[in-house]
Amino acid sequence: MKILVCYPMKSLAKTYMPSSAEVLVAETADEFFQFIQLYRPDTAILFSEMFTTPAWEWVPVVKSAMPAQTSMIIVPLYRDEWLIRKVLQEMCCEAIYLLSAQLSQEEIRNQISGILRISDNTAEKETNKERGDGKVFSLMSYGASGVTTFCINFPVLLARQQQDAEILVLDMNAAKPDLSRFFKLQRYQLALYRPDFLDANIAGRRSWKQVCRQSEFAPNLFYAHAANKWRSAEISNMIEVFRKQFDYVYVDWGYCVPETETLYRIMEVSDHNLLFARADPFGIESAREWIRSQRERGATCEVLLSHLDKGQPFRIGEEVSLYGVLPRISESRLWQSQRSSSVLVEELFPPKTYINSLIEIAKAEYSGKSAVLSG
Repeated sequence: MKILVCYPMKSLAKTYMPSSAEVLVAETADEFFQFIQLYRPDTAILFSEMFTTPAWEWVPVVKSAMPAQTSMIIVPLYRDEWLIRKVLQEMCCEAIYLLSAQLSQEEIRNQISGILRISDNTAEKETNKERGDGKVFSLMSYGASGVTTFCINFPVLLARQQQDAEILVLDMNAAKPDLSRFFKLQRYQLALYRPDFLDANIAGRRSWKQVCRQSEFAPNLFYAHAANKWRSAEISNMIEVFRKQFDYVYVDWGYCVPETETLYRIMEVSDHNLLFARADPFGIESAREWIRSQRERGATCEVLLSHLDKGQPFRIGEEVSLYGVLPRISESRLWQSQRSSSVLVEELFPPKTYINSLIEIAKAEYSGKSAVLSG
């Protein structure tokens, strides 16, 4: 792979690159443009400090000078990042990777390695195997119905019970990415690889387990920060690829309002759309109405009833499919767990009724049932 780097100091530039990469370094912007014509690189890595003109001037000039198949990676200064991102969006420069300005030298090197897939080729070839058609679950609610708590706990339990299955959990809640905060996924953002999702074939060549954070509780469980303003086509390609590399994909979508084109697309490509609803009259009735409206446009959705008190009766209605029931966890107990970043299913004294409900859902999922009733 021919890599051209634009950086003011040739000796220092290589410290940002993977050790196995062979690079040509241009120490001025003019030299960089000359090397583009002579070298015809496969990848160009640009540090924004090399350009004295505003981003809305140098970004399109660099893009137009690049060969059509050349990928670009921009490493911005802190003051430049937001402007470069805005310019890329307005220009629709979708094939350009933009790193975060808050990365350390080692983190820049690691992310460049990941994008170029040259950090560990052997490991990637061994792990990038198609596993078949994995199941995709989209989890959504009107808010405060336990979606994130479920995503924190259930996949750990499922991974322990099905140790031969590969499980991926995605935080797509752009409004409130609590799952990313809980598991500290800020360095595992799929938005960095957004150019890959323009084409499912390109995305399929990457081993996404190498990109995601592996769980400390189960080696077959992975997490990623995916909260972004994705386009519908990107969602489709992403899910298509993840189906082939994982057995289960759980998407913490978050709020189901307002309804957007991407919400409709994630529901269309998912095997199970689970609407979390609180076990009170307002929550149940709202869930019924929302599911009816989705059914009118041809989408199917199931209810996962949460916050059910012991002995509390509920009526969800025969026209609504009930996927499962989760009991209430006391606010103090839940607050304690979230404050200490403790996974309930791994605690010495977990809330038994809640864990037992998760176990019943996992058993039903393993046996292929479409609905779960647990107390």
